[in-house]
Amino acid sequence: MLQMVRRIILAIASLMVCGCNQLDLKGMFMPTGEGVEKRFEQSVSMNSDLKVEGVKAQESYTFYVATDPHVAQTHDNLDIFNNTLRNDTEASFGVILGDCIDVKDNLPAYMDALSYKPERHVCNHEIYHVLGNHDLFFNGWVNFKEIVGPAVFWYEVTFDGGKDLYISLDSATGSLGRKQTDWFKKFLAAKRADYRHCVIMTHTNFFYTDGTQGSSGNMPLEESLTLIDFLGRNDVSLVLQGHDHYREDLTYDNVRYVVLGAISDAIEEPEFLKVNVSKDEIQLEFTSVNQ
Repeated sequence: MLQMVRRIILAIASLMVCGCNQLDLKGMFMPTGEGVEKRFEQSVSMNSDLKVEGVKAQESYTFYVATDPHVAQTHDNLDIFNNTLRNDTEASFGVILGDCIDVKDNLPAYMDALSYKPERHVCNHEIYHVLGNHDLFFNGWVNFKEIVGPAVFWYEVTFDGGKDLYISLDSATGSLGRKQTDWFKKFLAAKRADYRHCVIMTHTNFFYTDGTQGSSGNMPLEESLTLIDFLGRNDVSLVLQGHDHYREDLTYDNVRYVVLGAISDAIEEPEFLKVNVSKDEIQLEFTSVNQ
């Protein structure tokens, strides 16, 4: 209760400082716009099988991950991430784990910050975008689905002799919801045997169950336990998460769960992740933007 009171006070103070275009006070405590069930339905309506274009790679390949850029007036750290990714000829793609923006209607600026610029970049790598809770503020799902695409999707990384499976889940309002959960369980159980590695990407941390963030909070304990058990039984290789602005790296039931620190310009120690995938393992290299 005390944590909730502190959060309300902080939210009001932030609103006074930042202005009404940066902090959606209502959205911090109750969902704005469509809930997770509607967002899943709309993701399916955009793409009936939820599959998006994948990438072709070598048997051993690299991709980059960042989270919580919270693009407002500046995006210096995101520029560093984008330049690093697009100038690495051995990389195959990039991932942003949500909370893309921090200002109303700022999604075009975020997308421009991550765009390929031939005068600056060597490679035009694909970048996949996960939906975060801040991306829903000010009814932001309307812009997200128009500019970025579905909140739930999957793709393949193919190489000679095999392929890996990547699934993006919508946890932006602290739950997968019934429809998405049913789809995910049936889909993974049916598909997992066809792939070498399976990587899950989502915004919210499955293990951290603090409830003080209201509609932006973390997963209910019962839902997390059910999902964690399911992921272990289906040989998931890696779960990538953001949201909490700190790094956590743990393994449970042979599944590695990684919470990545934020890359926002407002963070003292921003970081991103370089992931090296090979036949037998997935190796992680945490990289400080301040290096």
